[in-house]
Amino acid sequence: MQLFQWRLQCIGFMLLAVALEVTAADKLKFVLYYPQVPPYMYQDTSNQQVVGLVPDLLRDFFNQQQIQVEFILDNRRGAEHRLYSGDVDAMLMAREWAVDPEKVIFTEPLIAHRDYLFSMHPFNAQHDPKQWLTDKKVCTRQYYVYEALEPHFLHAGTQRIDSSSELAQLRMLQNGRCDYAYLNEHVAKWIASHQLADVKLYQSPLEFGLVGLTVAFHPRWQAYIAEFNQYLQHAKEQGLIDEKLAWYIKKSG
Repeated sequence: MQLFQWRLQCIGFMLLAVALEVTAADKLKFVLYYPQVPPYMYQDTSNQQVVGLVPDLLRDFFNQQQIQVEFILDNRRGAEHRLYSGDVDAMLMAREWAVDPEKVIFTEPLIAHRDYLFSMHPFNAQHDPKQWLTDKKVCTRQYYVYEALEPHFLHAGTQRIDSSSELAQLRMLQNGRCDYAYLNEHVAKWIASHQLADVKLYQSPLEFGLVGLTVAFHPRWQAYIAEFNQYLQHAKEQGLIDEKLAWYIKKSG
């Protein structure tokens, strides 16, 4: 009799655990970086709504799953640790940026972007990256990993000057605190269009690598990954992602 009651109690605990997991899956906690990263994800200054390419894709997919997307404001470093612990469910992060990539599940890339150097002066197209970067200062984003620049930091006397955001990088470049700013093409276009329209920026003739922008999920969301990847593939094939990205870059306000 006692063994039977013990088994019933164990079954009850298992059912409760399943119920709690289902309840938790009614909401996805996604990290909105601070400082924010337009055109990928940011708050619209006119109404404080979270907008951008990534929120649009997440809402569209998870609404179909009857799951609400909640945006949690955090910085890049704090968000990553909260994701590993399960305090948040997902964040925007490329595998090569992660401290412990094996602790999370990465989607297929939403979109790829190229990284460039930006300067207040024209680049000498006859020179190579080593000649551009030797003994120069580069404004970078705090906590970010820059694999393409690492050899220059180690062997060419190139100095990394960290800042809190991409806009801060370009402001520091404008004020002469660094020789170059290193940004991805989409973010640079958005800032140049919306916040630095009166500043003439020069982009390096060569790119410094192609990065796939992925979403990192906590492992408890494994069941949704394959279908989310299929959703992304369909959106790419239809040209919807490129169209939406271009719309946000041009969007006023």
